[in-house]
Amino acid sequence: MPPIRFREAQRRIIEEYSGGLMGISAVPGSGKTFTLSYLAARLVQELAREYVPYEREVLIVTFANAAVNSFKSKIAEILQRERRLLPYVGYRVRTLHGLAHDIVRERPGLVGLAEDFQIVDERIAAAIVRDIVHSHLPAWSSLMDDYLSNTLQPAQRQRVERRDFPEYLVQICERFIKHAKDHLLQPIDLQEKFEDAGPEYNLVRFAIDVYIDYQRSLAFRGAVDFDDLVRLAIEGLQLDPQYLARLQERWPYILEDEAQDSSRLQEDMLRLLTGSQNWVRVGDPNQAINTTFTTASPHYLVRFLEDKHVLSRPLPNSGRSGQPIINMANELVRWAVNNHPSLELRDAFYEQDILPAEPDDPQPNPLDQETTIHIHHQPGQNVTPQQEIEMVVRNLARWLPDNKDKTVAVLVPENNRGFKLVEELRREGIPYEELLRSTTEARTAASYLRSVLLYLAAPNDAGVLARLYREVWWPLTMGPDAEFDLAVPVQVISRQRYLENLIWPAEEFDLADALSLPGEPAIVQNISEFIGYVRRWLEALALPIDQLILTVSQDIFTRPPDIALSYKIAVLLRSMAANNPGWRLKDFAEELRSITENQRKFIGFDDATEGFEPTPGVVTVATMHAAKGLEWDRVYLMAVNNYGFPSLQPEDTYVGERWFVRDHLNLEAEVLSMAFSENKLPEGRASQVLREEYAEERLRLLYVAITRARKELIITWNMGRYWDRGIINHLANPTLYLQEWLKGAT
Repeated sequence: MPPIRFREAQRRIIEEYSGGLMGISAVPGSGKTFTLSYLAARLVQELAREYVPYEREVLIVTFANAAVNSFKSKIAEILQRERRLLPYVGYRVRTLHGLAHDIVRERPGLVGLAEDFQIVDERIAAAIVRDIVHSHLPAWSSLMDDYLSNTLQPAQRQRVERRDFPEYLVQICERFIKHAKDHLLQPIDLQEKFEDAGPEYNLVRFAIDVYIDYQRSLAFRGAVDFDDLVRLAIEGLQLDPQYLARLQERWPYILEDEAQDSSRLQEDMLRLLTGSQNWVRVGDPNQAINTTFTTASPHYLVRFLEDKHVLSRPLPNSGRSGQPIINMANELVRWAVNNHPSLELRDAFYEQDILPAEPDDPQPNPLDQETTIHIHHQPGQNVTPQQEIEMVVRNLARWLPDNKDKTVAVLVPENNRGFKLVEELRREGIPYEELLRSTTEARTAASYLRSVLLYLAAPNDAGVLARLYREVWWPLTMGPDAEFDLAVPVQVISRQRYLENLIWPAEEFDLADALSLPGEPAIVQNISEFIGYVRRWLEALALPIDQLILTVSQDIFTRPPDIALSYKIAVLLRSMAANNPGWRLKDFAEELRSITENQRKFIGFDDATEGFEPTPGVVTVATMHAAKGLEWDRVYLMAVNNYGFPSLQPEDTYVGERWFVRDHLNLEAEVLSMAFSENKLPEGRASQVLREEYAEERLRLLYVAITRARKELIITWNMGRYWDRGIINHLANPTLYLQEWLKGAT
């Protein structure tokens, strides 16, 4: 086979690196995974040539699980095909949390853990925090009085106190705990610090109380969470220098991918392991889009790139997009750095241009004449959210028949917008695939199983049984095209006074007569089959929750993806049962409700966990966050308005600010600032700082979204969901500028 051709910037990194600190700033589509894989393979080969009495590996760390498999397979292919070495020997690929787990698991006693310690996942951790928050609320009810807006009507206030504010407190406490662990602060440290603080710190003290009980709950389980792992790994390495030295010998080279997504603590762990020696960090600060909901920051990578002791190497060439799209992405960076109307946002980007590939590059850029950009905006023309969806779907319906060999995506700022788009695509019969927080299939499967659990938790409730028939059995057996009226059997079931006579009759009886449906044999037969399965599910109540779920699933699902999804749900609920031995069926049903309403991240049975390849002729629906690392021939960016992409202008509103909180405060920001900032900020300033950080991140998100397109880019916007109340959003400020720039560029 012909030798692999490297771009000059790639070649310099792969062939010339001989050790030390190297920082690589990569642009979208520059082949950083390709480059890092070849560098890793070369270093593996060099280690293999050196005889040493102990095993050594090149360690590759990355941000997401999906990237682990990608790196493993790529490096294995290079080693076997090009270097004639064993494919899976001489290197290790781990996520940062996976690496921390390996370190702690090898010596758990160092940090006071038992050999069989457990790790609670994000779902269980969130459930623990939620339970603790609700248990503490009665003693802290004045918190709500201190922060609720005085414009709330009595009915609004009642709903907020019962539901909205408690859920907001759950989110605040989750973030508080993450930041406390990132600052290496134990509950006792914070408790002592704020013990005598004034009443303005009550919300901080509430979060500390939740943190105390959260850690106590983990200790009771003999468990840690993901945030504990990095902290404990660092603690163990510092406590035992010999253990640290052994790991440094085991991993003489550490290559870090997606370094713009590292937190301070993760950076500290890698600095310890490398001894600040052989450490290669690769990332794109302009694609840092996880900063406002994690403890990550691109500033750690930027500081590394600008360190005089670090060899800085760019990966500036990209063959992904046509030149007009590259020019637009570069212009967005240039405008934001030099001319953004808000001075606070001029630090959002790291100044680096995307350069096109050379004409003879193996991945040449699309031609200029086949590259188009369209921003759908005319002064004075307003578009409702539904009109925007219908407009995009109509455009897709016209384009797809003649472009079945091309890939296409519609990217949305958040999941709910994607769900609404999927509903319209389904109505129009347009083929699609989802990369949303959970797929339609996952949500449907979870909702069906939830309906069954709700009935099994109340087997004598005829109304719940009727709902189970309406929501699960009828759609599965009769479907939307049934010639019978669904209201008839639902009403018949719901009015049964003694369900035990219907489900467990003492003797044979005529079901048609019992139901008063003698003239509807098809419906009677359908109800009879339904009752037979209900009886079987009731008999299975003695089984553990996972086996109960699998029993029900075998009866209601026939498609392999649904069966596979039900297995994933069964495993999830088994884990929940192990960590919550007191849970009843209603508690498990509540967890399934969280999946159906997308309060939990639950990826369906699709390619999202193994790497995703778009299908030509099929519309991919994804959030802009989920699209990072992917590309399509044609890309639509929806809802690009000043709500999703604010610019610190007076008319802008912000996603993280709750309508029911006074003075537009972001309580999450205020609490984190009071607890972890060196200097106390006046009330409201922390909220403003978070606005600035959020607006910076959304600028970078727009940059990421633009650079997903290879040939065609279409940007649309809408007025927002409250347009009919007089709250009208407009086209995002950066896009307004790009529209004017585009007129001059063409």
